[in-house]
Amino acid sequence: MNILFDKLKEVIFTVLPITIIVLILHFTITPLQPIVLVRFLLGALFIIIGLSIFLLGVDVGLTPIGNYMGEIIAKTNKLVIVFAVTFILGFFVNIAEPDLHILADQVDFVTSGNISKTSILIVVSIGIAIMLASGLLRIVYNTPLHKFLTLTYILILILVFFTDTATTDIYTLSLHDALPI
Repeated sequence: MNILFDKLKEVIFTVLPITIIVLILHFTITPLQPIVLVRFLLGALFIIIGLSIFLLGVDVGLTPIGNYMGEIIAKTNKLVIVFAVTFILGFFVNIAEPDLHILADQVDFVTSGNISKTSILIVVSIGIAIMLASGLLRIVYNTPLHKFLTLTYILILILVFFTDTATTDIYTLSLHDALPI
């Protein structure tokens, strides 16, 4: 019960500031319709309750499993296995991210399907997985962060020269048509 109270307190401190900002805006600049305000407050309450229960479940159910798996993988002393597991987990965690799906839908819409949602999801997830695994290697080999980031930016700059200009032009034209500038 103490863990649930801690999670409830943590979520309240996270959700309360935005709720207070909306209430301040409601009573000063942009008043909301009463039904909308009630729905917002009920939504905030349900978010606090639901997120608290969810985080409790993560702490009780998933965190011990993750710690156990991490210990087992680290005990193998095989950097290839640690790198591969980090890459795979990074890929699947990222591809399940709802915000990435929203972004991929928007890019698909703006480019009129020339850059598909699936390709955005896969490419971004692979990129994040590579960076997570590379960051892990950086930690293992105790490489300074500024050297790691410099090398990463140089690699990105080199990759820019290999981009397809036709796709870039289509994206630029579609984005220009979609934005009211």
